[in-house]
Amino acid sequence: MPASTASKAPRRPVRRARQARAQATVDAIVEAAAQILAEGGWGALNTNLIARRAGVSIGSVYEYFPNKGAIVDAILDAHLSRGEALLAQGALRLQERPDLPAIVGLLVGGFVSLHQDDPRLHRVLSSEAPLSPDQRARVEGLRASIIQIVAAALAPHVEAPHIRATLVVDTAEALSHRWLVDEAGLPASEAVMAAELHRMLEAYLLDVRGANPARPIPPSS
Repeated sequence: MPASTASKAPRRPVRRARQARAQATVDAIVEAAAQILAEGGWGALNTNLIARRAGVSIGSVYEYFPNKGAIVDAILDAHLSRGEALLAQGALRLQERPDLPAIVGLLVGGFVSLHQDDPRLHRVLSSEAPLSPDQRARVEGLRASIIQIVAAALAPHVEAPHIRATLVVDTAEALSHRWLVDEAGLPASEAVMAAELHRMLEAYLLDVRGANPARPIPPSS
């Protein structure tokens, strides 16, 4: 999920396209900007280049977007909407199989699916492109929702489910991002790394099942 510094300047709302032709223009602009970001990063993005790549006039770009930040907001909307859809699907499936292996499997699978979707673009959105205040709030809201759903699923199995949910959610997100998005890449196949992450998180939850997090761990001898 994106985690870069929020933009200080407010962004005016994007003008809505009300006809099919206008919507096609907006879609072309957003797609062109996404391609440029994935190829060259935030520093390569400018409205003139976007217009050329999209095959539209610079006036058409500014008709719908006041600046390149507003275009990035549109790209983030699509990215975050996908995360929200995965969250909704996972919540429904957890109601069907609320056991620990299923909880971990859905969590790992969801983050892997989200991060493998155009990882080069994800890298720029998460580390270079500035987030507007509204988008930052949406990112934090998505994380909080995932933790809340996982905590509710863990509640019958472990004590202090919110603490445990926070740990497994943040671990799954950070490692999925590291493997699939960061330049280092996967040290093994995606399937192998997902299986290892599943094994690690499941072992943790099985180990802390019924454990009191307020009780300190005794020192090793």
